[in-house]
Amino acid sequence: MSNSLILQIARFASSAIWLYQGIVPKLLGPHADELAMIASLGVSHERIPAVAVCAGWIELTLGLCILVFHRRVWPHALSILALAGLLAFVVMFAPGYLGAAFNPVASNVPLAAISLVAVLTLQDRTRART
Repeated sequence: MSNSLILQIARFASSAIWLYQGIVPKLLGPHADELAMIASLGVSHERIPAVAVCAGWIELTLGLCILVFHRRVWPHALSILALAGLLAFVVMFAPGYLGAAFNPVASNVPLAAISLVAVLTLQDRTRART
């Protein structure tokens, strides 16, 4: 399988997940679990929906950046950092979600791996050109 195809698979998979996570459980919802996790930070009840919408727009933006800047490492590196941060947030502030059927470990770790595949593929391309 060519590096180009591997990169495209990683690109579309990771961007689709970020777009979905930004749109469906946050912008179209917001889903009760999203609201509960935000509340665990101590955000006032009135501001929780606004924080969810803001988080949705950030995730949507990251998904679009992965699509648009597909020849750059930084969107994928940012994805890895964001996923690690979000997982750490759940571990510290909402650990009850770690045992859920569709939990942050089951979603964040594979998405971080997909982003890492994209980073490594892009780095291989850069090395091949020099």
